[in-house]
Amino acid sequence: MNAKLAATFLPGSGVFSKQALSIVLLPRKPIHQLTRNFATEVFSRPVIIKPQAISPLPSRLEAWLRDFQTNELIDIITLDRHVFGVPIRRDILHRVVVWQRDNWRQGTHSTKTRSEVSGSTRKVAPQKGRGKARVSTRRAPQFVGGGRAHGPHPRSHATDLPRQVRELGLRVALSSKFIQDQLYIVNNIDVPKPKTKELTDLLNRRLWDPLAIERRAGHSIMFVGASRTRNFELAQRNLQRVHYSTAQEVLEAGDVYNIIGHEVLVLDQGALKELELLLNPYIL
Repeated sequence: MNAKLAATFLPGSGVFSKQALSIVLLPRKPIHQLTRNFATEVFSRPVIIKPQAISPLPSRLEAWLRDFQTNELIDIITLDRHVFGVPIRRDILHRVVVWQRDNWRQGTHSTKTRSEVSGSTRKVAPQKGRGKARVSTRRAPQFVGGGRAHGPHPRSHATDLPRQVRELGLRVALSSKFIQDQLYIVNNIDVPKPKTKELTDLLNRRLWDPLAIERRAGHSIMFVGASRTRNFELAQRNLQRVHYSTAQEVLEAGDVYNIIGHEVLVLDQGALKELELLLNPYIL
């Protein structure tokens, strides 16, 4: 057994810790040494596993199920290794994020050509006899206030990406959160009253300090539930660095951008089951 893996093996459980999983799954090269061949793809050297070596994935992935209101540990649940234990692929994450941001662009940029600029069409100077260049109208592109030659016009920036790549991107993003200890599973996502102060106090008790969220750049939380609850939706919408979504919305949008862009990811039981059911490539 590998010395690093042996140090993180949990005796008697047949389970490797997240540290062992990260040792095997993370690329051997640092990110600054990866070769970039195309504008939207980054390729890293694959990790080669010998036929009789230890499996790169533990036999079982487990996580605590917590009570959202009291933060008490309720139970230990088993996670789908095909959804939360896949190898980290930075190139896949990059492709999905580029695809998302392309689709978000409004494409409403526009400029006026010489035929659209207001002004007279009178010829500025005689064609011959001046010893200077020929000019026609003041609306020509070379004049100040004239039209724009080959300028941008409204268009769609949306690109296509295969569904299998989008789903793989979601699996990689969820696996990265699990490996980095930034994934929390709760029984439900709701608050008794639609009050931002109550939600702020609740997050403070969870050690997800909302003051730190507002003060420290990059610190944010993403909540994903099976369905939207009105009280929680009203309570969280005034917190800038708290994002709320449903599992169906994440799947339809291939929302890798928000998953890896928020520091903490919180799933409820319903969202967890839905993600495992629809993202497992071996379930037809």
